[in-house]
Amino acid sequence: MKKALAIMATLFISLTACADREHSITYSELPAQAQSFVQQHFNVADIAYIERERDGIHNEFTVYLKNSTKIDFDHCGNLESVDCEIYTVSEGIIPTMITDYLTAHYPNHFAVKYSINRHTLEIELGNGMELLFNLDGKFLRVDDWKHY
Repeated sequence: MKKALAIMATLFISLTACADREHSITYSELPAQAQSFVQQHFNVADIAYIERERDGIHNEFTVYLKNSTKIDFDHCGNLESVDCEIYTVSEGIIPTMITDYLTAHYPNHFAVKYSINRHTLEIELGNGMELLFNLDGKFLRVDDWKHY
């Protein structure tokens, strides 16, 4: 009987936690650093909606724009990624050293996604090629190439 109650309580807590994991929030509920980034690089009026997701003990935030651009932030409002799908990542988001490299080596292509990972920076070009850079912006390798 005690085992059954413990299992039911665990199940209830798990379901309750999952149910409250993601929900929409307003722009003013974003961390200040995320708000500043959005204001600097995008038009706040172009925001379609914002989602807060519980990731363990922290919240993560995703801003969705009307043109399908998706911007991810960590719990402090630090940028994690900008995915513009088919549009060019806005100027000033990608570090200059990387944009210079892209201009020199891939002049006929443009970045559609920029991700900041723990040890690398990742760029996805419009042709599906993914390029990895170290955190200082030095080219490391072509990581993956999704042929479209």
